[in-house]
Amino acid sequence: MSAVIGALVAAAPAQADPLPQFTTIGSTLYSFGEAKLCAGAIDIALEAAPDRPGHVLAHVTPRGYLGGPCGNRVKLGWVGSAGLRTQDVYVRTGAAQGDTETTDLWVGMGPAKVMAVSWPIRGTFAEWYLLVP
Repeated sequence: MSAVIGALVAAAPAQADPLPQFTTIGSTLYSFGEAKLCAGAIDIALEAAPDRPGHVLAHVTPRGYLGGPCGNRVKLGWVGSAGLRTQDVYVRTGAAQGDTETTDLWVGMGPAKVMAVSWPIRGTFAEWYLLVP
């Protein structure tokens, strides 16, 4: 009986720990696309990576571009117990919502700050204060 219960518990999908976060100006970047006269929005969502302490998953989703198709490089920068780091994510779409790009950020456990901006800078930025599990 205990073997059956153990197998059922082991088969449960991994759940992410809660990621307490506070954003000062929202989580959407408003930007002009890559060398074209098109404007769009990019949403960014952060969550704790399941079973990976100190890791944060960043989900970058283009919401569409007027005058597209266009794309943007999104530069993510963060500081936490793992130090100061950056990573680029490229997103591209037309007038409709594009595919979400997910990247794993090694931030480290404890308090941290994450910032995002389209690069080169042509619009707004977003920032989060986190307590990474």
